Amino acid sequence: MAIKAKKNKILFQDSTYALEGNLPSQYYGVTIFDIDGDNEPEILIANAHGPNIIYKYNEKTQTFTNIAPENFKASKLSTISLCVGDFLGNGIPAVYMMHSDTISGMKTHYDSIFVRGSSLTEKLVFKDYLGKKSQMSNPYSGRSVAAVDYNGEGKHSFYVVNYKAPSLFYNYNNEDNKIEELSKTLGLRQFAGGRSVVAQYIINKNALDIFVGNENDPNALFTKLESGEYKEVASDYTLTDYINHSRGIAVADFDGNGLADIVVGTWESKNSIFIQTKEGEFENLSPAFFVEPRSIRSVIVADFDNDGNEEIFINTNKNRNRMFRYLGNREWEELDIGPLSGKYLNGTGAAIGDLTGNGFLDIFISVGDHFPNENKLFLGVDNKNYWFRVQPLTTKGFPALGAKVRLHLKNGKSQTKYICSGSGYLCQMEPVAHFGLGANEPIIDKIEITWPGNGIDKPPFREILGNDLSYNTFIQIPYPKD
Repeated sequence: MAIKAKKNKILFQDSTYALEGNLPSQYYGVTIFDIDGDNEPEILIANAHGPNIIYKYNEKTQTFTNIAPENFKASKLSTISLCVGDFLGNGIPAVYMMHSDTISGMKTHYDSIFVRGSSLTEKLVFKDYLGKKSQMSNPYSGRSVAAVDYNGEGKHSFYVVNYKAPSLFYNYNNEDNKIEELSKTLGLRQFAGGRSVVAQYIINKNALDIFVGNENDPNALFTKLESGEYKEVASDYTLTDYINHSRGIAVADFDGNGLADIVVGTWESKNSIFIQTKEGEFENLSPAFFVEPRSIRSVIVADFDNDGNEEIFINTNKNRNRMFRYLGNREWEELDIGPLSGKYLNGTGAAIGDLTGNGFLDIFISVGDHFPNENKLFLGVDNKNYWFRVQPLTTKGFPALGAKVRLHLKNGKSQTKYICSGSGYLCQMEPVAHFGLGANEPIIDKIEITWPGNGIDKPPFREILGNDLSYNTFIQIPYPKD
């Protein structure tokens, strides 16, 4: 793949001033999710040396206010990662809160699962489902968590990736009303330098796959068998990448063929873009400039300027942040992102979402890995390009994490987006399929939504024709009745 010299620019507005009470600390994971049920996204931030934060946007003052209740702040615990899912299967958000007071192995700050109160009130209320040192609380130092709908029921289990310790898979058993750990039962147990994880449709047509980025160990790809167990198959698809140290990972469809591609950012080793050129065939087609080693934390793939092309945003710890656009025909260009490049930003985590409702994606960067610092917020600038946003829902009306959304335009172009299920590394993106449609007025032919399946039957699917769709809108798609 070739890469062109930097020439084009994507505008972002540094709006850090809008974050109220943005005190210096050591912040890590970031999750963007509608946690209070008002259909507007909040920003959940993990703090390793102080209280966790939930920022809510106030449209009147155009500022972000911290609405986190006292128990969610967990001020005395070192929180590094957050992940939201429907853990109880009742449509109510649950937050897996990963604490870690050690770098690897055993720890003393055990993890938490906070479930939002079922009745909506003016103030957020959370119930801790684990308490202190529960038998079902992760005792190992970890990095990332994914909310996995592994049975296609619209209910999420938490897959916890630990570092130099066993990975764990927590499920809530509704029949017995208890939490169970199923990593061995499902074939998902790994003992490795786990760093990152995503659960998406990658090679399996009937269930979500789970891709794990490891450090000092090969990456893992778990695919579900009809028996209900998972099999690790990364070496079958040349995705082990065992020489390099994985950090941020993301799933996208760069060439519009409907197949998942995987981007792996590493810690000071070679970075990779694995393009699925044919079904089940991956080629590492990274341009030379992207391969160049960097201290990468987060990797995010999205269309930030709504021009219809995917960009890769790289959030680094010691270098400038960078953004690359895929131009097609295996060509890329580096983009000028102005203040977002942040030469001395020292970022730890990053997440995206449309925080102000203007149809353009915003980027929140958590800061403070080596020394306390303030978080950063960069709002996307409206450039009049068209857009379309889709959120598939479960039977309980919860975002269908892991769902796949494919959009077809009348001009023949197709795009595929994947609803984020959790931690590419420490963080979770908004659970929305965001499509940029370009500068010319678009005509939508249709969209196709594939919900997470059970691994045996064809997964739930809906096709909606363009006659029923309008650009520059956000729509929610109910779970199919049949």
